[in-house]
Amino acid sequence: MESKKPVAVLIAIVVLSSVAAVAIWYPRPAPSVKIGYLSQDLHQLALRIAYQKGWFAEEGINVTLLQYQNGAYEMDGFLAGQIDMGYLGAAPALTKSIAQHINITVLATANLEGSSIMVLKGEYDEGRIVNVSDLANKTIFHPGPSSVQAFLLRLALNQSGLSVADVSLEQVLPQNMASLLTPEKPAFIAWEPFCALAQYSNVAVPILSSHDIWPRHPCCILATSNAFLNANPDIVRKIVEIHKRAEIWINANPVEALSIAVQWLQVDVIAVQTAFNRIIYDYSLNRTAFETYLTFLINQHFVTMEPTEISPFLDRFINGTFIESSG
Repeated sequence: MESKKPVAVLIAIVVLSSVAAVAIWYPRPAPSVKIGYLSQDLHQLALRIAYQKGWFAEEGINVTLLQYQNGAYEMDGFLAGQIDMGYLGAAPALTKSIAQHINITVLATANLEGSSIMVLKGEYDEGRIVNVSDLANKTIFHPGPSSVQAFLLRLALNQSGLSVADVSLEQVLPQNMASLLTPEKPAFIAWEPFCALAQYSNVAVPILSSHDIWPRHPCCILATSNAFLNANPDIVRKIVEIHKRAEIWINANPVEALSIAVQWLQVDVIAVQTAFNRIIYDYSLNRTAFETYLTFLINQHFVTMEPTEISPFLDRFINGTFIESSG
């Protein structure tokens, strides 16, 4: 029996060496993640920063970016399995999660504020439209009924003594809004940089910013599909850490961040600077703000939910443990 031990040891060494050789020649492929984002949305600059600086690659993650026109379409992307994670507005994430049972989890905030109600410059200069109440019986363009901007518009109308019944709402792509303004359709609400671009072009002027409507309101968020989260918690954790790193970097390096934004958007630096200054880049989650969103959506009949269901839903919908524990 003793004479067989060297042979057994030799066999073990050969087997282990073979396994090591296979690992070297056939390494495990890097994990791949499909991340959605909104077209030309400066709110989601953190994603662009992280991608351009190669931080995903540093963590051994292959990232594919998929672009959507608004948050509602991106939620459809989650539903269809097109994306694993995504940057989108909090309002469409809430609305479509509930209405269509799309199972996602919010992991972090991408930005606060950064939208404005804009009016045709000629109407403003002539004093015909200088505040929201002057928009009665007029048409206002918005990105979509499930967007954060549609939510903010309804809130602004209510604050001015109007309601959606007093105006006409028309859904338009943000990049087309400014060119479609007329005295009969004199206003739009959109995310940056589209507001700043309309102002820079002397087409429109802001009459109310989202800061005026709801100071420090959450806008875009980072979310994941629950299926991807359950299957890949370590990858999700790494991406949340990268997101936090990018948010901190933007605030610490605003000049370089602005330069990257200009290259990304391919528009004039003055317009991007104006837009950049209207956005607060913040990764922290504010549950109370999400509850405010959800309560408003329920009261406006966008979603159906009993008051007793709000807290349990938010417990499932928001997961702050990843951002709180990230370095």
